[in-house]
Formats: sequence, structure tokens, C-alpha cells
Amino acid sequence: ANEMPVNDKNGYAAYPCVKALTRDIHRYQSSCAGNMRRVPLIYSDMDMGSPTRLDIAKYLSCAVESPDDAVDAYGLNVYSWCDPEYLDDKGKPNFRYSPYQSVIDDFASFGKPLLFTEFGCNTGAFESVCPYKGGRTWVDVPPMFKQMGQVLSGAIAFEFSMEKNQFGIALTPGFLDGQDELLLLDTYRALQKQFLGNDVNPTWDGIDVDKCAALPSDVAPMSHEHEAAACPATAVWTELQEKYRVDTVANWDELPPTPDAPLLNVRGQAECPAFDVPKSVYNESCCHMNCSVGAR
Repeated sequence: ANEMPVNDKNGYAAYPCVKALTRDIHRYQSSCAGNMRRVPLIYSDMDMGSPTRLDIAKYLSCAVESPDDAVDAYGLNVYSWCDPEYLDDKGKPNFRYSPYQSVIDDFASFGKPLLFTEFGCNTGAFESVCPYKGGRTWVDVPPMFKQMGQVLSGAIAFEFSMEKNQFGIALTPGFLDGQDELLLLDTYRALQKQFLGNDVNPTWDGIDVDKCAALPSDVAPMSHEHEAAACPATAVWTELQEKYRVDTVANWDELPPTPDAPLLNVRGQAECPAFDVPKSVYNESCCHMNCSVGAR
């Protein structure tokens, strides 16, 4: 799921539906554990700033009925870093004055992986129009690997193909009249340079991910404890929905029921794919779900 409130304010009332869908997919994955690997379920939302983004992140990652309704990771689509540098009161570049510092402040103890599922401001100093010279230099990439290393689990630059929104880093064939080749733009090469020049600390390579109990703290000390989220109180989700003027305030403590829709009723499909996952994949999946039924 992605950015439900963008086109309709009532998206703020629909988060229980996201949790119900998450629950149902997780339970389907568990019931077919021997026939599919568990693909993590991620919800991505626009960055609404503090405290709204954290309230929604906590709700989607907490257990209302059971851990099944909690997403596996939470994504923010962030376009707030729009200046080449952020200066302190002495005129020196200082990350703490950047918009990403508030993300650290909010999510320092967040219990699920946090990703920037979209990033890359294209306004101000980073704006580029046809013929697309210059543009984004992606100066926000190095802090993701350094200052945000214990908070951020990944980031996806938006986007590859150029469209009318001017976010693309490449012109795919046919974008321009008479263009029949892929054209990589200056901003593509700038992003490539930043990614090649920054990498995850190699100490993380020492973690034994085959063990269900493996934690990042096994190989490096963590600045903050990352704890499972408690579901927001009634007053929190009521105030949030009223703030955005939803038509009807939804009860976030109640999830829609699972529909009765067996695949067998759809042209006689089997409930699980006709595929056997490798034992190593199966065992890793069972770290994250109950595989007691049909265990190997």
C-alpha cells in the first residue's frame, strides 16, 4: 500500500483496512509456508512530519489483534532535503539543522525497519528542466549511511524514468521525439557517484542472519533500544483523524474481518502455489511466522 491520504482525506480513516490486509496476507503466507517464501510487507506513506508520521508508523507496526496485523517495515516518501547544505548559527554545515534530524528524533527507538521508500527533492537548487542539465546532486545520501545508520534500513531514489513531474534520472526511449536510445542524465551519474562512494559499515557483515534471534546489536552497539510499538491511544487516533477532517472517524482498535474467499472457488485454483521453497529459505521464513503446520 502507498500514500492513501494523498488523494482523499478519508485515507486517514482507512488504516484499519491496511492492517486487516496485512493480517490476511501474513496468515496466507504462513498457511503456505512450504510453498512460498515470506516476502516482507511494507506500507509507504508521504512524510507528514512529526508527530503524525510516527503515530501512523506505530499504529501500522503494533499488534491490534495479533502480530499478524503488523507490517514488517514502514516506509516514508521524503522530499524535505531541498538545499545543498544546512548551516548552524555559526554558518557551518551541520546535519542537526537538516530536516533528516527530526526523522532520527522520531524513529530512534522504532521497532521495525524504517526505509525512505522515495527520496530526492527536485526543487530549488536541485531543479532541472529540459534538456535536464545539472539537477539533483544527492548530497543527502552520505548522511543516510553515517548519521542515520542506526535508524534507516534503506532508501530508494525516485525515480528512474523521466515523466512530466521531472523526477526521472534517465530518458527512456520515446520520451523525446525521435529518441531511440536510453539517455542517462547528469543526476543519474551524481546518484551513482554518491552510492559508490558510500557503503554500509562492513562490521554488519558479521551478523549470523541464519539465526532467528540475530540482532544488529550482536555486532555493534546501538545508541538506542529499538522496541516493539504500543498501539496509539484512542485520543491519539481520534485527534489525528479530526485534524485532517475525515468524514467519519474510524475506530482504529477494530479491524475488518477476513473475507471468506477460498481460491478453490476461482476456477479451481490451489490454495498454495505449486512450488517448494528451499529448506534454507523455509527456515528463515519461520523466524518471522508460525510454520508449525506442515513443518519440515
